[in-house]
Amino acid sequence: MASNIDDKSGLVFEVKRPIEERTFVANFRKIIAEGKTVASVTDITAQPVGLVDEAEALTVVSTVVSGLLVGFKASGGSDREDYEVTITVTDSGGDLVSDDVMIKVRKAGLV
Repeated sequence: MASNIDDKSGLVFEVKRPIEERTFVANFRKIIAEGKTVASVTDITAQPVGLVDEAEALTVVSTVVSGLLVGFKASGGSDREDYEVTITVTDSGGDLVSDDVMIKVRKAGLV
């Protein structure tokens, strides 16, 4: 993920348009022990933070695991809503590890 940091949550964030399906990459390099890799994605969820009443769901699905990187696709979501995406993985040592990122859904030109 890029180095955009959300002022309120402190989470790394990316922006997508409401109508697009976009692929993102989460890097587990800083939170998985040295010498281990991501073995599998155990769970991935997206929760709206509550900026928009009755926000539409942001659909997230895991797409690929490569070393310490997890690719996932996100689609849908409500304009002007932020979604906290939690990715839980099992590392090559059998430990569960999770990380959170923020996806901001905005029409073109807005952040």
